[in-house]
Amino acid sequence: MRTLPIALPQCGEPATTRIEIYSADSLDANAYTCQMHAEAAIAAVERAGRSASPITMAPGVQRPCGYVHVYPTGRLAEPEDGPAHPPWCDHKNCDQRGRHQSVRLPVSTGRPEAVIADLALTEALSAGVDPMIALTVVDGDSGREIVLSLGQSRVLSYQIRRLLDLSNGHRGNRRPSW
Repeated sequence: MRTLPIALPQCGEPATTRIEIYSADSLDANAYTCQMHAEAAIAAVERAGRSASPITMAPGVQRPCGYVHVYPTGRLAEPEDGPAHPPWCDHKNCDQRGRHQSVRLPVSTGRPEAVIADLALTEALSAGVDPMIALTVVDGDSGREIVLSLGQSRVLSYQIRRLLDLSNGHRGNRRPSW
């Protein structure tokens, strides 16, 4: 998307206000308005569920009322040749995998282990689906991927910490003294 999904007032007169438009933690766009349209533009942005932060124009900057700049790194931006990627997506082979996926994080102790494991954040390409955690385990010649919801993953992390605390006395699981 290269424009805002909301209609803002515009008259083409010289802008006096720059409105930063945010969604969650993302600066998505700047909208430029004249003094007469600033309040209406802010109200339209807020009705659309985004935050609007008006700022006086910097000296020497000239934009017409109604001009919008969408940031390519914001949540409104998406490549013209494919689906929008979540900020954590590795962008490689999403179409072939049929899902977005972060870089894989190895579960490694730095020593040889009998099993190789890694984790990645993953999400279906269709809209409205929550991200999940993909745990891949390779044992010898066979491997398996298990996908857990974020809720299951959170509980799993609590249970692993609990078991690690219980095993603290085992000589192979002593906590570092640093």
